[in-house]
Amino acid sequence: MLLGAIPSKLSAAGFRRKNSKWFECIKRNKRVDTRSYRNELKFLCTEQDLFLIKNKIRHICRLDANVGAGGTYIVKSLYFDTDDDRCYHENLTGVDDRKKYRIRIYNDDTSVIKLECKYSFHGKKAKESCNITRQQCEILTGRGDRQRALLQPSATYGNDMENGAQETQQLLSRFLLERNLYLLTPEIIVDYRRTPYVYPAGNVRITFDRAIRSAPPTGRFPAGNTMFRSILPENVHILEVKYDEFIPAAILELEATGRTLRRISFSKYALCREYSAA
Repeated sequence: MLLGAIPSKLSAAGFRRKNSKWFECIKRNKRVDTRSYRNELKFLCTEQDLFLIKNKIRHICRLDANVGAGGTYIVKSLYFDTDDDRCYHENLTGVDDRKKYRIRIYNDDTSVIKLECKYSFHGKKAKESCNITRQQCEILTGRGDRQRALLQPSATYGNDMENGAQETQQLLSRFLLERNLYLLTPEIIVDYRRTPYVYPAGNVRITFDRAIRSAPPTGRFPAGNTMFRSILPENVHILEVKYDEFIPAAILELEATGRTLRRISFSKYALCREYSAA
């Protein structure tokens, strides 16, 4: 059983009081956290920084197998937040234990749509992900027949899901429950062009994220024809370095290679919310 639509005359606080049993259900069924958390470093940088770093790592790193002919792919994500922008404010203030939901596609390919939950805990990151259908996407973004809210898993699953249909159903059900309890709604679309490199030692992943843009949720996601706005100044990009327990010395030297690297702690979601509101 899942919660239905929120009555228009019922306030958020009243809705939560009325459905207090669901909060208790979440507490009782909270699983031991077995996610694999990774370290994640983010930097603002220039195109010259990326050029220098590319020349330094090209002999020890390889491009991710999922890139296209140009060595890049496009990432487009629809992020959700609460009615009081809790996810946004927790990110800005650095709340230790937080999460956010998003729906993501790559290269504008709507044949593969992913529902993801990104977790932050003690400065490390983890992600749960599952494939959803176009119809499921419409339900999760508030469109479609709400009577079909008892979602069924899609036939295929992303590489992040090792336990198949059971884990997929859990993520879908958890999102639907929290969407109603915390009034999660589509907040912003984030779009960028990514160049990903991998380094086997330490399970290191280095990404160059260029042309970061945002757009308001139009109700047509993941369809195209969205009016995007550039977020960062020209020639400013984001470098990310992700790794497990240790970072190899060759990768650690990257920070010294980039002369104008500036470490940041907030996400692209928070960055796009901040600049979109300016």
